[in-house]
Amino acid sequence: MVRHIMPAPTPLTQCDPPTLDWSRPGTPAAKDFGDIYFSTDGGLDEARIVFLQGCDLPNAWQNKRVFTVGELGFGSGLNFLATCQMWEATKPKGGRLHFVSIEKFPFDQEQLARALSAWPELSVFADQLINAWPGRVRGLHRLHFGDVTLTLIHDDIEAGLGAINGLVDAWFLDGFSPSRNPDMWSASVMQLIAQRSAAAARLATFTVAGAVRIALKDAGFTPQKMPGFGRKRERLEAVYQGPKNPTQHTEFHQPLIIGAGIAGASLARAFMRRGVLPRMISRGMETAASANAAALIKPRLDLQDRPESRFFLASYLYALQAYQDSGGIIAKGVTHLPKSDADRIRFEKLVTQAPLSPEHLDLAGGALLLGSSLVIDPDVIRHNWLNGIEIEEREVNSLSDLDHDGPIIVAAGFGVKELVSNTDLGLRYSRGQLTWAKGELASPVTYGGYALPLDNKLLLGATHGRLSDGDPYAPTVEDDKSNLENYRKHVGQDIQPVAIPSRTSVRVTTADTLPLLDELDHGTWLLSGLGSRGFVFAPLLAEALVSRICGESSPIDPQVWARFGRR
Repeated sequence: MVRHIMPAPTPLTQCDPPTLDWSRPGTPAAKDFGDIYFSTDGGLDEARIVFLQGCDLPNAWQNKRVFTVGELGFGSGLNFLATCQMWEATKPKGGRLHFVSIEKFPFDQEQLARALSAWPELSVFADQLINAWPGRVRGLHRLHFGDVTLTLIHDDIEAGLGAINGLVDAWFLDGFSPSRNPDMWSASVMQLIAQRSAAAARLATFTVAGAVRIALKDAGFTPQKMPGFGRKRERLEAVYQGPKNPTQHTEFHQPLIIGAGIAGASLARAFMRRGVLPRMISRGMETAASANAAALIKPRLDLQDRPESRFFLASYLYALQAYQDSGGIIAKGVTHLPKSDADRIRFEKLVTQAPLSPEHLDLAGGALLLGSSLVIDPDVIRHNWLNGIEIEEREVNSLSDLDHDGPIIVAAGFGVKELVSNTDLGLRYSRGQLTWAKGELASPVTYGGYALPLDNKLLLGATHGRLSDGDPYAPTVEDDKSNLENYRKHVGQDIQPVAIPSRTSVRVTTADTLPLLDELDHGTWLLSGLGSRGFVFAPLLAEALVSRICGESSPIDPQVWARFGRR
């Protein structure tokens, strides 16, 4: 009998840090690769000549609604900032820049600030980048700076290229020297670049190595040597002339969003960022979970490195940035209490593996200290994100009743049960009741349930109860008792309810607890199954769906997107 041994799961950690040598004037060097990050003859001038001029910028982005730059080797971000500076001075009216960059050894925030301090003329752009920096967290990260979008991919080069699912107009190949970092310059990498290149896409790099030129030719590019910068005699420019890659259809009529909770508001925000004003229909917020008095923004943490585990972290970081930019923050910092010895062991493993940096994830007396987690006011967030949109408040009994020519996105929470009743979506529905109580806490705590200090009271939540034949929104005395007992058991305090009506809403989940993001029919989409993490997942899921509709590269890896379809 042959016994097959399953490989041990890979732990989810941050990316390895670069090993930097700051002894050279003007540029840090990577000790592991024996190479510098930018030319000692002038890194910013090198970026402008080798990459911007090499890709015929700014001429190439004139008359483009969206122009996409792809980069191999983000490093210090100098090329990105030089591109932002040129974009700000020369951008076409109504245009948007999307910069997608792959980096296996990302800087931390302190290293980034130190490297970019050498370029004071870029400080207005550098400060924004440093403030929004996701650190060394693995996976895809989307950052917004006005009409500039940056998608960072912290991963190996081929995996990172596989995560790009849009077409690129200009490529910056800025890895370390091919002789020191051959994996970034392989023939298979050039083929992946070609598969993601728009017609006549341009490519620029500092190297003219023969193996690179041959790989580019074989992939469909026509490389040409050009005068180099500084001590390098030559550099390379290339134009893609291979088979035309299929583009996603990007012309569409006004989109319609059904539902004005956090999912609908996130969709509206993503469309309006692109200058698109959506139409919205809502039956009102009287029973919606998104109208609760407060919402928690805390990460879903996984010990294993899986595609969905990276999404959990990316959605959390994206949500933090979204809410910090939008106001409505009630409190910062959440303590997650252990319920058992198994929890304590798991917490120790999480902090040891460190999928997030210590400001996000640390241990405090056996509990998890989630230092960046937030408590937010949902009404303030929704009001800010839906400002300027006229919402039609009415019931929609069936999608077939709608008279609409553009994309339709169903983000209606529990309303999906009736709206899509003719399709088995595999969704589950449960009641969640919130209870107000007398009590004081220094800061929010979670323990399976949660207790949030608000206006000298505590908001306790939330129960998980099956739907019965009765009113799903009717609060019950039993659920209030359950919330109070759960608090007493895990926090160790006896508290009493206050005379404020409890509130019940219905959460929608899937069997595997992953979100449901899928196209029901041509042009009709569903965003559902967010469970109790709607305020964490919705902003990034909405950005991903709007990117798909607009024909742009997504902030969600295709492997993850596939897991969010109907199953």
